Amino acid sequence: MKKEYHKEKLQTIVLSNKGGMEVTVLNFGGVISSIKVPVKGKKVECVLGFDTFEEYVGEAYRKEYPYLGAIIGRNAGRIKYGKAIIDGKEIQMNCNLGENQIHGGSVGFDSVFWDVVAVNRGDDNSSVTLQYVSKDGEEGYPGEVTVRVTYTLTSDNRLRIDYHGTTDAPTILNLTQHTYFNLNESNTDVLNNTLQIKADKYVPLEEGFFTPTGERPPVAGTRLDYRKGQKVYAHTDNSFVREIAPEEVMATLTNGEGSLAMEVRTNHPVLHIYAGYYLPELQPPHRKTIGQSRGICFEAQGYADATKHPQFDNVVLRPKEEYNFFTEFKFIHLS
Repeated sequence: MKKEYHKEKLQTIVLSNKGGMEVTVLNFGGVISSIKVPVKGKKVECVLGFDTFEEYVGEAYRKEYPYLGAIIGRNAGRIKYGKAIIDGKEIQMNCNLGENQIHGGSVGFDSVFWDVVAVNRGDDNSSVTLQYVSKDGEEGYPGEVTVRVTYTLTSDNRLRIDYHGTTDAPTILNLTQHTYFNLNESNTDVLNNTLQIKADKYVPLEEGFFTPTGERPPVAGTRLDYRKGQKVYAHTDNSFVREIAPEEVMATLTNGEGSLAMEVRTNHPVLHIYAGYYLPELQPPHRKTIGQSRGICFEAQGYADATKHPQFDNVVLRPKEEYNFFTEFKFIHLS
């Protein structure tokens, strides 16, 4: 049955700073629909997205749905067979990718309307806070979860995302943000971008399921060794293990023209980077082309399918505990 989306619920919030940077956020899916950064006297659109709500819910887009700009929850990534283990009990979640679950199920946090609970516009920072209450049993997850996500734009061109969550029963909570970045001044793919990642280890995936094997081998000697910086490898779709302090830069992306860079900081255990190899071909009016390798995601998150791997950081949230994580993107002019 085709899902109906009610446009009358839509709210659009534009955050801006004195330097002219603008971030557009929708309360539908918490989507970041636009990030514009002034470069050489013009505003460069730095993310893939649409200018209308109809495009975000359109059949062509939803057919090969790439989660453009959306908040992902309750769980980022894939869960093999949709099964998780909480306190020794196997939980069956809804499967929406063959026999697996991906990104929280058929109707995840990306496809619901969030409540706008606060908008603040100060001289230095502007922010918007969104809230969503996920009911017990939603997509098969136990417990009622209340999640707040705050987007903050600072005067020095930092976009910070703060995640907060609570639950009334043990459950999985592992959130991320699925924006596809394209910092190029021109309408070209990101394979001419330079990417540096401060990570010595990565998380390999099980063939056929694309869920973690449980190992964390070194990146040395692989195409995923971005430690010294290299052009974006088209098939990059892996989690990199964070072993540095949260305030340190974990990843840096520099556009093809060498005029704009973006630094990524986070306190999440891993940074999943997806170079958009399977993006569907779409051409929104007046926006950058959507398609293979046209955008790159920096999905800071917990380990996917972590309940099956005791060596991975915990993704189970319990009553009286709080889920608190952040990711920050800083945009830097280079020329």
